[in-house]
Amino acid sequence: MSNRQLLMGASLLLTLFVWTSMLGTVALAVGFLVMLFIHEMGHYLAAKQLGLPVSPPIFTPVGAMILMPTLPKSAKEEAYIAIAGPALGTLGALAGFILGIVMGVQDLILVSKLAFMLNLFNLIPLAPMDGGRISMVISRHLWVLGAPLLAWVVYSSGFSSMTVLVAILVGFQAYQDITMRKQLAQVNPQYFQPELPARLTYIAAYLGLGAFLVWAYFFTASLTGFLVGLGL
Repeated sequence: MSNRQLLMGASLLLTLFVWTSMLGTVALAVGFLVMLFIHEMGHYLAAKQLGLPVSPPIFTPVGAMILMPTLPKSAKEEAYIAIAGPALGTLGALAGFILGIVMGVQDLILVSKLAFMLNLFNLIPLAPMDGGRISMVISRHLWVLGAPLLAWVVYSSGFSSMTVLVAILVGFQAYQDITMRKQLAQVNPQYFQPELPARLTYIAAYLGLGAFLVWAYFFTASLTGFLVGLGL
């Protein structure tokens, strides 16, 4: 076993320990990590489809990620990889939610709801979150909306230690990303100039996915009623 594999294994165990302490049980922590894995596999599969070098999902105590040594060729490719994570993650959460209702497993319903929240949080238009990368095909200046949204999340959480930590990490990386994008726009302005149909498509997909996740997370009873009405 290589040193890298040992490091990844140790990071996974540490992540499991952290989330077990936060969620209360190993079962909930494992379920949440499975949802994280599904989310990251969306990014991984999209990058592979485009023929780009990418690492398998790597777990850390504050979440999970994939590593890509280079930027995609365009903002459209970057947005495609970025939106694939929350899209597949949302499908995984919905499948888990439906199974939880059908089987009467409350832990699965809770994990799925946490996954809805995770995917919604990731849509905030602020790099390194997925929304920040999706926004590159719409406008690289959408971070001006992402910053107050992140502040609102921190405030709404009651300034929980985990949320504050994540916000600090995101804020630091976002500042670096904004600086890098400014330089990239000067060197390669075509990167941020997709054709209009692509831009409109991503706007619709971004808003549609966000609207569904808001409904699924904040109006869970309505989603449950809808699924029960379908006979599930």
